[in-house]
Amino acid sequence: KPFLTAFSDEDPVTAGGHVIFQRDIPGAQNQNHVTIEGAGHFLQEEAGEELASVIVEFMNDNPIQ
Repeated sequence: KPFLTAFSDEDPVTAGGHVIFQRDIPGAQNQNHVTIEGAGHFLQEEAGEELASVIVEFMNDNPIQ
């Protein structure tokens, strides 16, 4: 199943976590992972519209089969 990581560049709590997910989760390969600039730990609050756009694009690129 497809898996997307969306992290922020200013989050000191989860910094670098995307590497582990992308490496260890089979569905993460060949996905358009993103790092949203200018947001911190509360990505959904600090960059909600941009995150929503990323998720919608991911869902459109990976339809349920």
